[in-house]
Amino acid sequence: MAALTTCTGRAVTTVSGLLRLPPLRHAESADSQASRVLRARRPESPHRQRGSLVSSAVVLVGGAVRGLWRRRRRASGRTARAGVLDDEDDFDYGAGKEYWDKCYQTSKSGSTYDWLGGYEKFRKYVEKATENLGSERKSAKILDLGCGNARMCEDMYDDGYQNICALDISDVAISTMRERNAEKRPGISWVVGDAFALQLEVNSFDIVIDKSTTDAVSCDTDNINKNVTRMYGEVSRVLKEGGSYLVFSACDHVPRGALGLPHVSFDFTEEECPMAFATSSVFHAVKRSGRAKMTSTEAFFVSEKLDQIFVRARLDQEEAERRLKAAAPSSFGVLD
Repeated sequence: MAALTTCTGRAVTTVSGLLRLPPLRHAESADSQASRVLRARRPESPHRQRGSLVSSAVVLVGGAVRGLWRRRRRASGRTARAGVLDDEDDFDYGAGKEYWDKCYQTSKSGSTYDWLGGYEKFRKYVEKATENLGSERKSAKILDLGCGNARMCEDMYDDGYQNICALDISDVAISTMRERNAEKRPGISWVVGDAFALQLEVNSFDIVIDKSTTDAVSCDTDNINKNVTRMYGEVSRVLKEGGSYLVFSACDHVPRGALGLPHVSFDFTEEECPMAFATSSVFHAVKRSGRAKMTSTEAFFVSEKLDQIFVRARLDQEEAERRLKAAAPSSFGVLD
């Protein structure tokens, strides 16, 4: 296993070889299987990133993701986005189906919103990803993972890509978009589905598009390792060998690490994509042939253990702060 880096708020922990650091003793004592899996080592595998070779370090993040998304939201000057709750207290993009159903139920009828930008902004990346299909590139089978109420699929369809599966966890979003496009774009298949357990055939897509879906699932900070491990494993499963996984993200460190996870096999390039008052990143990952370094079952087991470890560490830290605040409340008042 390569080095794993996790940051939760201000605390940053690097785990190289895993069981070397004290927090991992919890996982070691849990059971013998955890000990065996967590002790596994994975040879470094080079990936291209911004023109240079880097090791396949797994980079996993915690609370920093939510803070980053808040800053992105404020910087854009658009807190009242279509399909997004306006109240800052309700900001919880990683909360799952109920949260997103509520978002789309409260959005205006017929409204749409494209996270990070629309199709025109990302068109050149889709064209590059289909180059290998030659004259058949417009017939590429495309999965838009976490489509929401964005116009991305609509604009791609109008540009000639008419073999599209648009998938989202929200019944409300899918029902709305299916009705909206029933007559004008009958070729788009609108599917309610879970990115962590795709009910789709193996090796069935030429391209998978992920526009801020990675960012959203990363906001569930107590389950970030598990979420990213499951979703990227599912993407790899449904993507054809030589197929492209396009990740458009405002949290570049997450896909950069996730594409190097040991249960998937991707070669990828990374490119900055400017935004108003901020930047996003575009990852073009190509699925390699051959077996991965670790099975999905093993990777998922490790990811669960890591989440448990860091949740325990966070709770311990919160308890320590609570006790310190109780012992010296006046000091905390000054610090706050």
